[in-house]
Amino acid sequence: MQLNDEGEGYFSPTDNDRTPLTDERYLQPISGASGSSAPGQRHDRHSFQSMRFNEGTSPGSRLGDDLHNLETGPRAMNRMSSFSTRSAASTFLSPSTAASPLSRAGTIVRKMSQRVVNLSNEPEIVEQSIRRQASLKHARLEGPPSFPAMDEYAHDEPIITPSPIEKAAPLILTGKPQHKWQQQDNPLKGKTLWIFPPNNWVRQKLCEMLVHPATEPLILLLIFIQTILLAIENASSLPYLERTASWGSSRMDFAFLLLFVIYTVEIGARIIVSGFIKNAAEYTTLDKGLDFKSALVRKCQDLFAPQREQSSQKSIKPPTLDPQHPSIIRSFTGIQPQGDQPGHSRWQQRVRLARRAFLRHSFNRLDFVAVTSYWISFGLSLATIESNQHIWVFEMLSCLRILRLLNLTMGTSVILRSLKKAAPLLVHVAFLIGFFWLLFAIVGVQSFKSSLRRTCVWISPDGNTSLNYPQNYAPDQVQFCGGYLDNDTGTEMPWLLADGITNGSQYHKGYLCPRGSKCIEGDNPYNGTVSFDNVPQSLELVFVIMSSNTFSDLLYYTTQSDYLAAALFFAFGIVIMTFWLMNLLVAVITSSFQVIREESKASAFTIDQQPILVDEAEKPARIGPLKRAYDKTSCSWILIIVFSLAVQCLRSAEMSPSREAFITNSETVVTLILVLEIFLRFAADWRNFHKDKRNWIDLGLAIITAVIQIPRIRNSGQPYAWLTFFQILRVYRVVLAVPMTRKLLVTVLGNVTGLLNLIIFVFLVTFLTAIFAVQIFRGEFPPYDAQSYPVHITFGDIYNSFIGMYQVLSSENWTIVMYNATQYEQPWKTSWIAAIFFILWFILANFIVLNMFIAVIQESFDVTEDEKRLEQVKAFLQRKELGGFSHGNLSLSTIFKLGMNSQRHKDPLDYGPATTEMLLKDAVVREFLDEQLESHENARTNGTVADSNRAGQVQPGVLSFVWEKAVSIVRNREPNPFYSRLQFSRAYKDLDPRTMASEVLSATDQKKRAQREYLQKHPRYNVSLFLFSPAHPVRRFCQRIVGPGRGSTRIEGVDPVRSIWYSFSAFIYAAIVAMVLLACVTTPLYQREYFQKHGQGVRNWFVWTDMGFAALFTIEAMIKVIADGFFWTPNAYFRSSWGFIDGLVLVTLWINVLTSLRNDGGVSRAVGAFKALRALRLLNVSDSARDTFHSVIILGGWKVLSAAFVSLSLLIPFAIYGLNLFNGRMEQCNDQFNSPIRNLSTDCVGEYQSSPYNWDVYAPRQYANPYYSFDNFGNSLFILFQIVSQEGWTDVMWTAMCSPGRGLQLIPYASQGNAVFFIIFNLLGAVFVLTLFVSVFMRNYTEQTGVAFLTADQRSWLELRKLLRQISPSKRPSDKPNQHWRTWCYRIAVKKHGKWQRFMTTILSLHLVLLVMEFYPEVTWWERTRDCLFLGFTGFYIANIVIRILGLTWKRFRRSSWDLYSILAVPGALVTTILAISNVDNAIYTQLHKLFLVSIALLLIPRNNQLDQLFKTAAASLTAIGNLLATWFVLFLVFAIGLTQTFGLTRFGPNENGNLNFRTVPKALILLFRISCGEGWNQIMEDFATITYPYCVLVPYFYDSDCGSAAWARVLFIAWNILSMYIFVNLFVSLIFESFSYVYQRSSFAISREEIRRFKEAWATLDRDGTGFISREAFPRLLGELSGVFDMRIYDGEHSVGSILEACKVETRGTDSPAGVIHGVNLAKLAERIRTINIAKIRERRQKLDLFYQEVLVSADQDRGINFTSCLMILAHYNVISDSKSLRLEEFLRRRARLQRVEEEVRRRVVIGFFDTCYWSREFRRGLDFRHSARMMAVPTFPVPEIYIDDQNAQTLATDAFPSSAALSPMDGPRDAEVGASSSLSNYPGLRHRADSRGSSASRSDHSNASPRLVPHRPSYSDASGDRWSHDGAISPIDNVGVGGRSRAGSSAVDRQNALEVFDNSAWGESIRRSFTLSRRGTRGRSGD
Repeated sequence: MQLNDEGEGYFSPTDNDRTPLTDERYLQPISGASGSSAPGQRHDRHSFQSMRFNEGTSPGSRLGDDLHNLETGPRAMNRMSSFSTRSAASTFLSPSTAASPLSRAGTIVRKMSQRVVNLSNEPEIVEQSIRRQASLKHARLEGPPSFPAMDEYAHDEPIITPSPIEKAAPLILTGKPQHKWQQQDNPLKGKTLWIFPPNNWVRQKLCEMLVHPATEPLILLLIFIQTILLAIENASSLPYLERTASWGSSRMDFAFLLLFVIYTVEIGARIIVSGFIKNAAEYTTLDKGLDFKSALVRKCQDLFAPQREQSSQKSIKPPTLDPQHPSIIRSFTGIQPQGDQPGHSRWQQRVRLARRAFLRHSFNRLDFVAVTSYWISFGLSLATIESNQHIWVFEMLSCLRILRLLNLTMGTSVILRSLKKAAPLLVHVAFLIGFFWLLFAIVGVQSFKSSLRRTCVWISPDGNTSLNYPQNYAPDQVQFCGGYLDNDTGTEMPWLLADGITNGSQYHKGYLCPRGSKCIEGDNPYNGTVSFDNVPQSLELVFVIMSSNTFSDLLYYTTQSDYLAAALFFAFGIVIMTFWLMNLLVAVITSSFQVIREESKASAFTIDQQPILVDEAEKPARIGPLKRAYDKTSCSWILIIVFSLAVQCLRSAEMSPSREAFITNSETVVTLILVLEIFLRFAADWRNFHKDKRNWIDLGLAIITAVIQIPRIRNSGQPYAWLTFFQILRVYRVVLAVPMTRKLLVTVLGNVTGLLNLIIFVFLVTFLTAIFAVQIFRGEFPPYDAQSYPVHITFGDIYNSFIGMYQVLSSENWTIVMYNATQYEQPWKTSWIAAIFFILWFILANFIVLNMFIAVIQESFDVTEDEKRLEQVKAFLQRKELGGFSHGNLSLSTIFKLGMNSQRHKDPLDYGPATTEMLLKDAVVREFLDEQLESHENARTNGTVADSNRAGQVQPGVLSFVWEKAVSIVRNREPNPFYSRLQFSRAYKDLDPRTMASEVLSATDQKKRAQREYLQKHPRYNVSLFLFSPAHPVRRFCQRIVGPGRGSTRIEGVDPVRSIWYSFSAFIYAAIVAMVLLACVTTPLYQREYFQKHGQGVRNWFVWTDMGFAALFTIEAMIKVIADGFFWTPNAYFRSSWGFIDGLVLVTLWINVLTSLRNDGGVSRAVGAFKALRALRLLNVSDSARDTFHSVIILGGWKVLSAAFVSLSLLIPFAIYGLNLFNGRMEQCNDQFNSPIRNLSTDCVGEYQSSPYNWDVYAPRQYANPYYSFDNFGNSLFILFQIVSQEGWTDVMWTAMCSPGRGLQLIPYASQGNAVFFIIFNLLGAVFVLTLFVSVFMRNYTEQTGVAFLTADQRSWLELRKLLRQISPSKRPSDKPNQHWRTWCYRIAVKKHGKWQRFMTTILSLHLVLLVMEFYPEVTWWERTRDCLFLGFTGFYIANIVIRILGLTWKRFRRSSWDLYSILAVPGALVTTILAISNVDNAIYTQLHKLFLVSIALLLIPRNNQLDQLFKTAAASLTAIGNLLATWFVLFLVFAIGLTQTFGLTRFGPNENGNLNFRTVPKALILLFRISCGEGWNQIMEDFATITYPYCVLVPYFYDSDCGSAAWARVLFIAWNILSMYIFVNLFVSLIFESFSYVYQRSSFAISREEIRRFKEAWATLDRDGTGFISREAFPRLLGELSGVFDMRIYDGEHSVGSILEACKVETRGTDSPAGVIHGVNLAKLAERIRTINIAKIRERRQKLDLFYQEVLVSADQDRGINFTSCLMILAHYNVISDSKSLRLEEFLRRRARLQRVEEEVRRRVVIGFFDTCYWSREFRRGLDFRHSARMMAVPTFPVPEIYIDDQNAQTLATDAFPSSAALSPMDGPRDAEVGASSSLSNYPGLRHRADSRGSSASRSDHSNASPRLVPHRPSYSDASGDRWSHDGAISPIDNVGVGGRSRAGSSAVDRQNALEVFDNSAWGESIRRSFTLSRRGTRGRSGD
C-alpha cells in the first residue's frame, strides 16, 4: 500500500474495498473501523482494516494479547498499532519493555516539553492530562462497575494520542515519499510579514522544522541550559559596583549569545510560519465588518467589562455526544481511537501554527520581549552604556523565557491554568482597587507633601554648620518634626525652610525638636525616594499601607511632622484598602478556584488527589493473636515518643553535663525501643506490613534514628543537631493519636498533593524571580549603609537574592528591601524601575500566591453539592433546636428603631411552624435533595463508618472506664428540661433529614411537656430569690420594666410594657456610655496629676461617679433578678451569656469602688485593669454585632481551640528543633563596629566608644541575647510563636545566619545555611497557622451564616437577587414638561450616553488628571491655575445638578444615592475653592478644599459600568463590615482602657516615643491598631515586660512607680494579638467572602442588561411616574408586554393565532376557493399545525401562569398594588431559577409554604368558578326557557286572537305571582331579581317575550369581551331585554328542542343552598376555612401589635 514519509497510508476509506457499512465514528478500533478524522485531514496512524495481516502480525496473536499494555496509556497502544521494522514477536511489547526506565524517561521529557515549550500553542494540554488521568484511573478499576456508576462516563473525553516522536520507521516504503501538501490542503494561509505566501518553500520548510518531534525537547533543553547558566553566573557574590563593564569579558557572554541566536532563529521561524500579530483572514476571530479602531475598543471592553454567560437555567440543553470522544468501553478497556486528535499529531500542529499569530499567545509575547531585550542589552553593552548608566533592566527582561519552567510539573501547570482562569476576575477587581489606590495617593499628596522633609537638626554650639547633625537617616536615626523649641527662651516655634531662617508655616505642629536643635526642611529619607511629594511616590507609600507592613513607621512619621489626626488617614487606608478591598482578592481567588473546582469536577491544584499518609491498610479478615496483642500496646509506643520529646525539651544553653548525658542516653534507649517495636509490628502482621504506608515511614525513621546514634555521628556537634529532625518527626504519631488534632489535620491535609504542588510552585516562582532580581540589582547595593549597619539583602548572589525575594513574599520588612533598592538606584535615575519591580512581585507573591493557600485549604474543607444540601437541612434543624438569643438586653439599634420590628409584618405561613412541618413531607425533602437522598445517605453512612474504622480509634482502657463511671455518678441526677438540649432517639448525625425533622418536633414537644411536669414537681423552682413567685406584684412590676433575662419568651410571667422597657434600656445605655467615657478620661496619668494638684484622698469626683454607676447598675441587676431569677429559674438572668457579662462588669465595678475607698495604691494596676471590662457592655450596639461576637467568640471557641492545637503540633516540634540547633548561638556583643571581637567571654569586656547623635561617649561592653533566643524550650517556643505572626522572623534569621558558633561574636554571613530552617518554618507557619486560622474562621463563620454549605446555584441566586433588588423602575414622567427649556433638561437628564453625559464624563476625567498633577514644591502660578480650573469644573457640576433637578424634578432626583452625594460634594467643593482663591490661609479650610475635590472624583464610579458594578458588589459587605467594626471597636476600647490603666505610667523603652505609648486612650487605640496588623507587637511587649528594677523606679505606691510588668504585658499583648490579629482581622476575610460573590455573576442565572431594560420599559408603560407600583387591574397588560427571559405566554410565537393563520393563509382569486380552504385558510394545514402543539407543555405553562398570576396578586400591597421588585423576583423564580436547586433550605421551605397557599387560592378560585359556571348555566337555561315560553311554538287550537304582553306588564305579573327573593343568593344584586322574574314567565304558555324579536348584534359587540369569571358577583347589564341575552346565534339549536328542552332545563336546575352545603362539607370548603382562619388570625395578630 502507499505510505508517506512517516509510514502512514494515504488511502481513504472510500478507496478501500473493505469500507465498513456503519459510521466509523461510532465504532471501536477492535471492530475494524478506523479512527475518525476531519475532512481534508490525513490519518496519522493506520486503521486496522488497512493493515496486511502477513506483515508485522504474529499468526498466533489473539484478541486481548495487548491488554497488559493498558497501563502504559494510550500512547503505547497507538505505538503498537503502527508499523515497525521489528519482528512479529516484538510487535506487542511486553510489560517490562513498555515500562523500561528509558521509555519512562522519554515519556517524561516529551510531556514536559509539551507543557513548557508548547510550540503549537495548544491551550488544552493540562485539561487533556486531567481527563487522561481520570480515564486511566477508571480503567484500573479492580472490578466491573455497576451500571449506575457509568453516569460519569456518559460524556467521553478526548484522549491523548501519541506524538510523532514515538513513530517508528515504516515497514515497507513503496515509491518516493510525498509531502503532505500533495495530499492535504495547505493549512498555511495569508502572507506573513507581507512577504511569505502560503506556498513559499521557506515557510513550509520552517513549518516542518517546528513540528519536528525533536524541536520541543531541544528548546526545553536550551531553556534548562539558560537557567543553569544564570544560576552559575550569579552563584558567587559580586562586590559593590564591580559589575562587568563591557561585553565579552566573561565566557558566559558567548554562551548566552549562542543561546539567543538560536532563540532568534526559532522565533523568526514561528513568525514566518504563523504571522506576527494579525491572524490570517481565514482564521481571524475579529468581526470583519469592524475597522481596527473599533476592534481595539471592543477588545478593551471585553477585557475590562464584566463578563457574563448569557444562558438560562431553564433552557439548558443536554450535552451532545461528541462522535470523536471515546466511549464507555474504551474508558474501561483503555483502547483508544486512532485519529488526528487536536494537539497530538504533526498535522494538527501545523494547523494550530497556521491558525494563531505568534503574539496571540501569552508565553510567546514573553519570548519576544526576552529576545528583543537581549539584543537591546547586547547593543547597550557593546556601547558601554549599560554599565555606565546602570541600565540592567533589559538584561533582566532577557531572562523572561525561563518563566516557561512554571509548567515544569503537571501540578504547577494545573495551578497556572487555574490562575489563568481566575485572571479576568482578578483584573476586574484590580481595576476597582487601582481606582481607590489612586484616590488615596492623591489625598496623601494633599495632606503630607513636604511632611517627610522636616527633621530635627542638632546645631553645633560653635556655629559651624558642617558639624550640624541632621536626624534624617532612616530608619534608625530619623526624627521628623513640625516645630522646635527656641534654644534661649523655650518658645514653641514653627519649622524652617531649607535655608534655616524662613518659617515654613505660621504655626508649629507635631513633634517639637528639643533645645539645641531646630526643625529644618531638607531632603526626603532614603535618598529622597520616600515621600508624599508627588503622586507616583505617594502611590508607592499608599501601597505600603495596603501591604499592612511597616506602614506604622509612616504613620508615626506623619504624626510627628503634622498632627496626631494624621493617623486617621492610615486607619482609613488600612480599613478600606487592606481589610476591605484587598480582601476582595482573597474572596475572588477562593471563589474563583471554587467555581473552577465545581465546573471541572476536579481540584484546582492537582490532577489526582492523593490521601494523606495516615490511612492504615485494610484490616485482614483474620487477626492473629500476636497482632491482637500488639494492638493493645499501641498507646505505650505513643507514650514513649512523648517521653522522648519531653526529654529533648530539657535541653538548654546552660544545662549541666549530667542533664546532657541523660538526654543523650534517653534518646538512645528510645531509639532502640522503637526499633524493637518495628520488629514486633513486622512479626505480628508480616503479610500486610508492606501495605501500610505508615509502616514504611516508621521503618525509615527507626533505621535513620538508629544510624545517627553511632558515636561518631552523635558526637559530631552541629551535623547531629540537624539530623535530630528525624527524631522529632516521630511526633506525627502523637498528633494523629489525639482525636481533636487528627480530625482537623486530616481535613486540612486532605488535599496534600495540591498543597505540595502549591509549595513547589511558590519556591519555583521565587527562584525564577530571584534570577530576575540578581540580574537587575547585582552589585548595586553596598555591604554597609550610611550608619555602618550591614545591608543584609544585597542581591550579590543567587542565594541572597532568593532570601530577599522570599522576604518580600512573606511581607516582613519588605519595604526595607524596596527602600534600599530605590535609594541605591537613585544616582542613576532608575529608582522607579526598582519600585515597580518589588511592588509587582509583592502583588503576585503575597496578594495572589500566598492567598492561594487559603483556597487550597478551603478546598479540603469543601464538601460535595449533595452533602451541602444535607448540611443545610441539619443546620436548619439545629438552629430550631438551639433557639434564639436573649432579648432581655436591647441593642442600641433596636432602641433607635423604637421597636419597629418587621417580624410583625411577616406572613404567618412564611414564618411559622409550617417550615419545619414541610420537612416531614418526603416529596419536599426529595425535591430539595434532588431525589438522591437514600443512596447518598447510605454512601455517606458507609463512608463515615469506613473513615472511622480507618482512623484506628483506640478502645477505652481502664482509666477511661473509671473516668466515665465517675462522670456518670456526678451527672446521674434529674435533668433540668429548661437548660438541657433536645434528646434524640439515636445519633443526631446519622439521621436523614426527614427523620431528623420528626425527631426535632417530637423532642421539642417532649421538652415542653417535661418543662410543665418539672414546674409541677418543683413549684418553688420559678420563685426568684426564693421570695417572689410568678404572681407576686413586685415581680410582675419588675417584669413590666425589663425583657426576659434568657430566651425570647417569659415562662409564667407578663410581657414588658414596650414604652417603659425601651425607655429604661435607653437610660441604662446612656449610663454605660458615660461610664466608659469617664474610664477613658480617668487614666493613671490623669489621676496622678489630679492627686498632685488636689492631694490624695477618696473625696474626688471620679470615685463618687464610679460609686453612682455601681449603685445604678446594681439596681438594674436587682430588677432583672427579681423579674427572672438569679440562676435557678427558667429565665434566669445570669444564665445567659450577656447576663454573665453584665454581672462580671458589676462585680469589677464594685471592686474598683471599694479599692478606691480603701485608698490602697499597691493594687491599682490589677484593679485598674478591671475598668476595661466596663466597655464590654457596649457590645449591644447592634443585634448583628452582638450575634457576630456570640457566634465567633462563644460558639466558635472550640474550633479556634482546635486550630490552636494543630498550630501547637507544628510549633512544638520546630521549637525542639530550633532548641537543638541554635541554643546558645544568639548572643552578641553590643560593640559591633569599633574593635574585632571573636570570643564573647574574653573579648567583650571593658568599654567602647559609642556615638549617639554623632557625639562620642564611652559605654561598657556587654554581650547578651536580643529580645529573642533559643536557649531553652520556653524561649524557643515563644519566639517561634512570634515568628508565626510574620513579625521579626527576618531579624532572628539574620542573627542565626551570622552566628559562627556558641560563645562567638556574630560575623555577617557566617552560617548562611541556617536560613533554611527559618524559611521552611515561615512558609509552614504561614500555611498551617495563619492560613489555617483564616480558613477555620472563614469556615466557622460561613457555617454559622450558612454560606459554607451553599451550592453554586444558590450562590448564583444570591448574587442575582442582590442585583435584581438594586434595580428600580424608570423615572419617566407621564407627560413631559410643557416649557421648552424643561423639556431640554429632561432629555439631557434621561439620556445616559448622550453628548452631555459624555461631556461631563470628560470633565470628571480632566478633574482627576488635575488632581494627579499636584506636587511639591509647586509654583504659585500652577497652583492658582489649578484652582481656577477646579472652579470652572465645579460650575459644570453645578449646572449638571440643576439640569437634573429641573428635568427629573426633586422627587425623582433624590431617589439616586449618587445624585444626593453630588449635592453634598459639589457645593462643598465650590465654597472651599472660592475660599482657596481668596487666599484664606486656614489649614482646616485648605484640607477640606482638597478632600472635597477628591470626593468629586468618586462621581466617576457610576459613569463606568465596570466600576459601578464592582463597587455595588463590594459595597454589599459594608453593612456586615460596619457591624464587625462596631464589635471590634468595643474590644479596642476594652484593651485600650486596660493597657492604659496598666502601663499608663510606665517609662518609655527603645521602641516608644511621645506618640507611641499608652499614656492616653487615643494613643493607646492607635498603638493597638498597629499591633492588630502585627507591626512590632513583640518588641513593644518586651519593652513593657523588661522595664523592671533597677531600670525603673519601684515603689509601693502605684502612682509614683514607672515600672512595667512582665506578667501583665505578656497576657494582655498575646491576648490582643490572638483576639485581634488572628480572629477579627481574619473575620474581615470571612465577611467579604460571604458577601462578595462577584465571581458568581458569570453563572448561568445572569440576566442581561437588555432583558432588564425591556422589563423596565414594559413596566414604564403602566407606571409612568416610576412609583414602583401598578394596580391589579393593570397587571394583565404587563404580562402582555413581557418578552425574553421574563415572557409568561402560554403559546410560543410560532403557535400564536397570528403566526398560525399567517402560515396557513392561502391566497384565493375571485369567489372560488380551493377545496379545504375557507376564508383563505387551509384547513388541512391548520389542523396539521395545531397537531404540532405540545398539549402537555401548554397545560404546564397554563398551570404555571395561573400560579404566577395568583402569587403576584397575593403578594400585592392592599393599597398600592403590585410592587416592581416583588414582581421581578417572582418572575425570576418562575423563569430563571429552579427553586429546589437555587434556594437555601429556609427560603425553599418558606416558598413551598407560600406556594401551598397560592395553590389553595387557585383551587378556591376554581371552585368558585365552578359554582359560578353552574349558576350562570342555570340562568342561561332559564333564559332559554323564558324565550321558548314567550314564543308561540305551535298553531293555537283556540279561536281567540293572539295576545302580546309588554315586558313591563310581564315583569309585574311575574313579580306578583312569583316572588323571587327566596331563590336568590345573598351575593346577587337587583339583576338577579330580573332574571328570576323573566324566567318565571316561562310558566305561562302562549306568551312570547317581545325581546325575542330584537336583534342581538349590538349586545354581542358590547359584551363579547366580558368574562363572568372575572366579575361573577357583580353583573351589570342595561336591562332585562335585548342587552341581556346576547348570544342568539349560539343557542339556536336549543330553541328547536321544544318541550324536551324545557323539561331538560327544568331538571338541570340547581338549588344554590344545597350546593353551598355540599361545598361546605367538602375538602375545598375546609381549605377555604383554613385560609380564612389564618388570615383572620394574622389580621388579629397585627392589630394586636
